[in-house]
Amino acid sequence: MNFDKELMKTEHLTRIQSTAFLIYQVKIQDKSYFGYFLKQKYQNKYHLNRFLATDMQQQNEIKYIRKLNTKEREGFYMFETYKQYTILSELKQLQEQVILKICLDTLMALFALHQRGILGRCFNVNNILFVENQHSVLMEYGFYPDLEYQVPEMIYNKTYNEKIDIFLLGRVLFYLMVGNDLPQFDMNNLNEVSSDINLAIASTKYSDGLKSLVISMLSIDVNKRIDYQQLFAKFKNNQFYSLQEQFYKSNTLKTLTKNAIQEREHDDIKTSEESEIFEIEQTQQIAKLITDQKIKVSEIQISDKSTIDQSQKYFLEKCTFNPPDDEDYKKYTSLSQQQIISKVSETQKTATIKQNNEESKIKKTVLENEQLLKVLPFLNSDPTQDILIWNQIYFYLYRFSLMDKLVDELQSQLQSKNNYLISIALYGMKKGELILKREYQNSLEKCQNLYYIPVEEWEKFKNSAEYKKMSSKIKFDIDVNQRLLQQKDYVQLKKVLDQYKNDGVLKDLYKFIEQYLNDNSELNNFESIKLQYRYILTNILPLFESSDDKQNTYIKLLIMMCILINRICDTQSIPQHFKTICKFLKTDSINSIVEIEYFLKNGTKQDFIAQFVELKTCYFSG
Repeated sequence: MNFDKELMKTEHLTRIQSTAFLIYQVKIQDKSYFGYFLKQKYQNKYHLNRFLATDMQQQNEIKYIRKLNTKEREGFYMFETYKQYTILSELKQLQEQVILKICLDTLMALFALHQRGILGRCFNVNNILFVENQHSVLMEYGFYPDLEYQVPEMIYNKTYNEKIDIFLLGRVLFYLMVGNDLPQFDMNNLNEVSSDINLAIASTKYSDGLKSLVISMLSIDVNKRIDYQQLFAKFKNNQFYSLQEQFYKSNTLKTLTKNAIQEREHDDIKTSEESEIFEIEQTQQIAKLITDQKIKVSEIQISDKSTIDQSQKYFLEKCTFNPPDDEDYKKYTSLSQQQIISKVSETQKTATIKQNNEESKIKKTVLENEQLLKVLPFLNSDPTQDILIWNQIYFYLYRFSLMDKLVDELQSQLQSKNNYLISIALYGMKKGELILKREYQNSLEKCQNLYYIPVEEWEKFKNSAEYKKMSSKIKFDIDVNQRLLQQKDYVQLKKVLDQYKNDGVLKDLYKFIEQYLNDNSELNNFESIKLQYRYILTNILPLFESSDDKQNTYIKLLIMMCILINRICDTQSIPQHFKTICKFLKTDSINSIVEIEYFLKNGTKQDFIAQFVELKTCYFSG
């Protein structure tokens, strides 16, 4: 049979990508297979034949790794195909449970390979399949293909070790979270690219635990990258954890792969050394960069505990993940597709039931319910016993939620209105929120009672675990917000200011707010920037004057609430305003932020106009 003509047709080429192979869907005796054909440039590379045989002829009993068909075929390798599959590159910004499922599946596949002395080394989102909407399958791995992506340590050290698979798995998770691939590293951009990667992760909506984990996997300093033992410890719920822990704890993987890595990369390393002059000064500079951490190796560094502050420690040490449970992988081959239940769906159903049970308990109190979990940025998911104390705190924290709401609305309006005043307001809002958070953090560190809680109760509460969690969480958020503001938002603002610098309106506005926009120091006193902050918001009010559009009246009300952000949720002042909301709810007083939230979601445009006028009259009657 002439395979080139009958099997290797363009229309049969799959979307699965490989560095060394062209992968076709071939049909033999009415059955389909994945056919792996060596690319021309890899044929007759005799010094790689040992790796080829080892990588391509593995008999795997687990469903997370491609399954070799043992029928002899001349000229190509056959692997089992699937009725339904999706390549991971076609999936973006998935639900967190699905991302965790894919992560654990890939870890299980790597564990099976590592036990045989093989590294993943070449896997990416273009050669991992999500099969039957149930589990992931590694379709490319091993020492035979050339590296498709150079991990950072190869840039500054020209070598890599067994931790390459951790970085590559982090790369896969980054794509699923952010929607884009990692940028390429080179000697000139290590610092910049590492910072961009961490900012992109921090900007997603996933849990802090998942963000911290992926950041630690993508550390450009291999010595500070999370190791396998620590990584598997995040998934202790899988039944093979004790075996994995024992294997990686014994350092067996390093012993198995060290010689193979050296042999596989010998030609490339030797060629590189011969073609480049060894510059000891440059080597010392790279070493110093990493030692001094001028290269931002990661926001979170697992293995170097001395560099982790308390907020980072909390999310990295306390966080464990619970993706779907795994069946005994020795039984996978005996299961039919009909018998395999989607563990992702099963886990989501379990999570929903658990959440409903929790909510039914929480709803027994007036003040703690599921709406708070969606409204507040710092709310702990576990219900607390100090309900009345926390209700006071909720009002204080709600100001940050209001500011986030306005930022989201302005971001959406920017797409349609494209007005530079909105761009300036967006930056002004984010900076104002950061300063308020710093101010709040200072008060937490000083244990100031901002919530009018009785002294005796306050003394007990400030030493509680919940208080410490709140403090840790806001520290983490301040760090993320600060980096985003300086390295992303300020860059965008400068482009807008440069583009419209000759506009008369901007010239008049800028002389009042120039110091506020340019000053990126550690300001932590909101009162010192209140006038500039309010001036920026006041200037965008006319853009939403139309009272015929409910959305305009809603945004206008949010602007007014944010202008008054330092007073709007002061529990001592609430009786003086929100009479409109009380009328809407048919109640005498506002006792929970849930009531304010309900009004914002269900009020009419007339209600929003009335509340706007009430606040304006109450605070700006003159």
